[in-house]
Amino acid sequence: MEQSTTFQVLTQSPRFYVVFSTIVLLALWKIQSWTVMHRRKSKFMREHGCQDPAKFPNKDPIFGLDLLWDNYQSVRGHRILPKLAGRYQKVGANTYSFLLAGRHRLGTIEPENVKALLSTKFTSFRFPPRRTHVLKQFIGESIFASNGPQWQHSRAIIRPHLTKDSFVDSEMSSFEKHFGRLLSSIPRDRSTVDLQPLFFSFTMDAAIEMLTGKDLQSEEQRALSKDDNIVELFDDAQRLIAYRAIMPFGEMSAKEKGNIKRCHNWVDRCVVQAMEEYKSGKVVEAGKKPCFLQKLITEMDDVVQIRSELIALLIAGRDTTASTLSSLWFVLAKRPDIVTKLQAEVSELNGERPGFTRLKQMTYVQHTVQEVLRLYPPVPAAGFEATEDTFLPVGGGTDGKSPIFVPKGQAINYSVYAMHRRKDIYGPDAEMFRPERWEEKWGYLPFNGGPRACLGQQFALTEIAYTTVRLLQEFQAVESRDDSSWQENWMTSCSVLTGCQVSLIPCDDIV
Repeated sequence: MEQSTTFQVLTQSPRFYVVFSTIVLLALWKIQSWTVMHRRKSKFMREHGCQDPAKFPNKDPIFGLDLLWDNYQSVRGHRILPKLAGRYQKVGANTYSFLLAGRHRLGTIEPENVKALLSTKFTSFRFPPRRTHVLKQFIGESIFASNGPQWQHSRAIIRPHLTKDSFVDSEMSSFEKHFGRLLSSIPRDRSTVDLQPLFFSFTMDAAIEMLTGKDLQSEEQRALSKDDNIVELFDDAQRLIAYRAIMPFGEMSAKEKGNIKRCHNWVDRCVVQAMEEYKSGKVVEAGKKPCFLQKLITEMDDVVQIRSELIALLIAGRDTTASTLSSLWFVLAKRPDIVTKLQAEVSELNGERPGFTRLKQMTYVQHTVQEVLRLYPPVPAAGFEATEDTFLPVGGGTDGKSPIFVPKGQAINYSVYAMHRRKDIYGPDAEMFRPERWEEKWGYLPFNGGPRACLGQQFALTEIAYTTVRLLQEFQAVESRDDSSWQENWMTSCSVLTGCQVSLIPCDDIV
């Protein structure tokens, strides 16, 4: 009786009817929205012959918290890459839908679908807002953190300066200078050395000089940076951005913001100095080539935008190359048979330093670099979001050959790491490191493809090959001092978790 009285009091209150009406209207709106979307989807699927893809068997079919927790555990255990690859095997399909954190998503390792994302349907997809929001805190509205017109503007300005073979060839003398410093850090008494941090320092120095014209190891730059270790500052900032990409919750601390600000200030000083020299009419010294920054300021005068593009290219130019070199020499230390074949090709140089054209002609060196990029791509996975209702060419139906409907806002992830291990593309020994197998196709994407193909790939490939050849000219053999197998350390790029612990035997030693 008392409960009935309470209900009557509630129903007589105007507020009750407002709340009740609001709930009913929201429910009706939701049903109407779902009905419209379902009709739109059905019509689109009929017109394009789309069928649904395979589904991952989520244990939590409502929110997909099972995969969220599994991903978190795998990232912490540095095994997210094999975990993602294993899900395709579990589903038995190369494209599947899954539920993660309350959102339906697609995963694919089909070359035709990746080609659509990056090339043939390029305008139908964009970087997800979460990625761009996190990256913009460090690299601003740069080429790696923007979409649409802003991305097109950045690429149009940068592309002419980085894709010319003449530009890469002109950097060869700089490679040798920085390689000499790398070489001086490697012990020649066969003691153990971790090459990975040396590779990261080497590529950082080379990338900064190429981009800004500054030699970090010069007395002038050491004096200017005596209060800041530029390499450590960038390392800390990148670790922060990588972490925030996974856990984008809460505001940055004052210390985190200060670290990024110090990186920005250092690059801003380089930009402002270059702009002042350009406006004053100062010309490049005789015998010196203009750096990338000196070319860039002739086309734009926005300090923040120039800084953003420089930091983005610095991260790309440094991390991908160092990560690949680390993985390559991690493998070579365990594969003396490949080292022997490489040495045979390197010996044809007769001790001469290779130029850009000669490096391109060294087939086995090139295939070895391509193979390490196949098995251990520095950017092993990526994701996009549909900007409109569209479709992917394959992956639907029981045979996986029909198109798939992709509604606007759909998140799509693709794994280069898993795609590069497909046995139907690379053979039954796809997990094996074998340089002889290599040939180019859309199933091979270490540097992306289409309009988003990496602009600096020629520079990176040349630096990797040059460094490898020069090390082989100095050392006759390499021995592994690490019994573990390769394991990921995935931040902005994917390096080796345990480093590259090796012993190098100089050519002048008697074995």
